[in-house]
Amino acid sequence: MLTGNAADTELATNFETATSESVLPKDNASNNMEDGKDEATPDDSTIFKGKRKIGIMLALMLSTFLAGLDTSIISTMLPKISEKFEALHLMAWIVSSYMIGITALLPIYGKLCQIFGYKNVLLTCHALFLVGTVICGASNSAGMLIAGRVIAGLGGGGLMTINYITVSDLVPPSESVMYLALFSLMWGIAAVAGPLLGGVFADKTGFEWGFYINPIVQVVVVILVLIFLRIPRPKTTIVDKIKRIDFVGIATLMAGIVMLQLGLTWGGQDHSWKSPAVIISLILAVILLIAFVILEWKFAVEPIMPLRQFKHRNTCIMFAVQITYGMCYYLPQYYVPVYLTVVRNASALNAGMHLIPVILSLSVASMITGFVIRYTGAYLPAIWFGTAINAAGTGLFVLLGSNPSNGMLIGIPIVFGIGLGMAAQPTLTCAQNTVEQKDIATMTSLFMTVQMLGGAVGQAVAQAVLRNRISPMLDNIAAKFPNYADTIINVTRDQSVIWKPNVPDNVRRETIDAYVESIHTVYYVFLAFGLFTFISSLFVKNIPLRKTINTDKDN
Repeated sequence: MLTGNAADTELATNFETATSESVLPKDNASNNMEDGKDEATPDDSTIFKGKRKIGIMLALMLSTFLAGLDTSIISTMLPKISEKFEALHLMAWIVSSYMIGITALLPIYGKLCQIFGYKNVLLTCHALFLVGTVICGASNSAGMLIAGRVIAGLGGGGLMTINYITVSDLVPPSESVMYLALFSLMWGIAAVAGPLLGGVFADKTGFEWGFYINPIVQVVVVILVLIFLRIPRPKTTIVDKIKRIDFVGIATLMAGIVMLQLGLTWGGQDHSWKSPAVIISLILAVILLIAFVILEWKFAVEPIMPLRQFKHRNTCIMFAVQITYGMCYYLPQYYVPVYLTVVRNASALNAGMHLIPVILSLSVASMITGFVIRYTGAYLPAIWFGTAINAAGTGLFVLLGSNPSNGMLIGIPIVFGIGLGMAAQPTLTCAQNTVEQKDIATMTSLFMTVQMLGGAVGQAVAQAVLRNRISPMLDNIAAKFPNYADTIINVTRDQSVIWKPNVPDNVRRETIDAYVESIHTVYYVFLAFGLFTFISSLFVKNIPLRKTINTDKDN
């Protein structure tokens, strides 16, 4: 294992050797690199060393922070947004539109980085993110805000992905896991800071500043990117680069993902799961995604998703694990605040504060795990223990009853977060270590897409389970107390209505008990997903982490 200056020097040397095989596709590799200030020359031995390494990492970490902040800051600004635009029925779309934007382009950023270079793609993503957030801040309607969120999401997907791709292509898996853990830390900081900043802006200066804060940070990031992120790439014309883009594959994949997201967002929210809009969206999603796989397999000259990366069982297992991991990852972000609103009448800010134990424990566990793997090379134990603890943490949530203690409200999320954090980076590292270096960029993009889609599927499953469980229970309570039937039924849309002063204690108590029991059912279902994640991880083959980035002979 390499350490200190020797490691940096050897990594830089390895990078020079591997450039034509990793960052640069083989069919376009050339010894003639672009000259000028924008790109490094091949004999530059300081690609990821010293001040340059610090500058690159700072730019990428701040990019991660921005993408994470825009995900979390919206939660405590929603009441003010709803009040201004009088669009309570569109609030869910303000949240989900950002996620739709993220997943639409997320799978293709790896290939775009290979074609156009990391710096160009990252700056383009920052431009999209800037335009989207400015539109959000200047919105005069809910529709305009939703459009801005989609545009910001298109850029945000790149901000949260290109960092992983860049580091993974500059250093081998044995080293990269330590740096990747820093991105989890930044995501955790953003998740904690977002609701707090959103609450302050909403109450003090106007929610618009929750969006306008992004360009201020972006100025710093763009300067760092322009100065430090200079990686060699082949000297080709823009026409040659455009010819390499698989437009048909990209369009098919984007359409399939958007249809899937729309179907999952509509289902049980704007429409019933049996409605034509939901059914048609999901059927189209399946057809388009199958068509995409066929296109990549049989027709694409330079695929966005090379199918050769699925030849090894570790890659397939890690992608299956990532789906259920993503389902569990986002579960408490929604159901902990909902639960606290029901049982304690907690405000959005107060409920959001109870997510801090999850986020902090996740970030700390991810950091520690990254450093342990860096110095031991053992990543499988982290995956096994992480997925096992995560499953246990999911099951422990059922212990939160109608009158939980503060100790349980803090302790159980900490256990859950430790499991998430331990498994976060090793699963990606395991998948990266299995494929050839030239496929790491595309594989990383797809890997993160699967996690995001797993979260979307998880939310849809959780919502369906909760609704199917609680609806008949609330109907029975409403029949028992007909004078309060409207309030009881409306609790599924606004949990705080049960705490209105005119609601008798016995009505409130029965409704709360029904809601808590229904949430417990959700956790039982996701306990099964957590166990699947753990059991699947047991079949992963132990492959020693690569210590170089020149991997053709290793593979």
